[in-house]
Amino acid sequence: MPKLNLESVARAVCAHCGHQFHDGIAEGSFKETFLVEDAKGTRLALKVLKPGSSPERSDREVDAMRRCSHPNIAALIVLAEFDHTGQKYAYLIEEFMDGGTLEDRLQAGRLDRDETLALGELLISAIAHIAEQRLVHRDLKPANIMFRKKGGEPVVVDFGIVRDLGKTSLTKTYLGMGPGTPFFAPPEQLNNDKNLIDWRADQFALGVVLSLAHLGSHPYEEPGDDPGRTIGRVAARSGPTAKFSADIAASYLPVLEKMVASWPVNRVRTPQTLLESWKAQRDIK
Repeated sequence: MPKLNLESVARAVCAHCGHQFHDGIAEGSFKETFLVEDAKGTRLALKVLKPGSSPERSDREVDAMRRCSHPNIAALIVLAEFDHTGQKYAYLIEEFMDGGTLEDRLQAGRLDRDETLALGELLISAIAHIAEQRLVHRDLKPANIMFRKKGGEPVVVDFGIVRDLGKTSLTKTYLGMGPGTPFFAPPEQLNNDKNLIDWRADQFALGVVLSLAHLGSHPYEEPGDDPGRTIGRVAARSGPTAKFSADIAASYLPVLEKMVASWPVNRVRTPQTLLESWKAQRDIK
């Protein structure tokens, strides 16, 4: 089967909207993202959905972005449909983050304690806002945390597998694993324990992200582990390693250990409590 050429669709959308096409950015399971520029010179991210993508998932992604209004969450600018060579394509236009991803930044080295505290505070505020909408992002990872400019504030992007707790789950119950990026997912996602999934799934994923940013390793990772073995430890709910606990104690970041507890009930109960507890760590010496 020939590869779908969504770049031609993106170029046609740009011609229709009066935008300038620049280049491809990324490709996911459901869409491709392109860098474009409007008539005022503002750079934007154009996302073209692949035909056959789950319309329910696409609708939930758009609905989630519309419901969220927070400085550390990506803003949706346009949602429309475009007819190209007889095929209808849905597309989104979002603000473009020209500061790269957290994944890019970590290539240059780990974050120190103060940088980790600052990053964590802003991202906890973002997931608290998501939780207020009764949503669970379910795919927090360094590649989905971007920056509007170099040295700027972090922004959560990509609501492609968002869970709306007010609606019926789209994940089949018989599946052994729920959607998400396994290395950052909590046990309840890895085991498709849908009844256990709430905002604390995002709390766990963010805890993994912050641990990687500061310590350079996953909380459940033993020396010599490959990613698959680490994921297996999470799925088995073996708990954070002794090395991780020692490293966190030495860094004076005790909240991180609670964020990545195996069971949701053992994590921080509310987003506001998490934010307050995280900020309080600034005073720990």
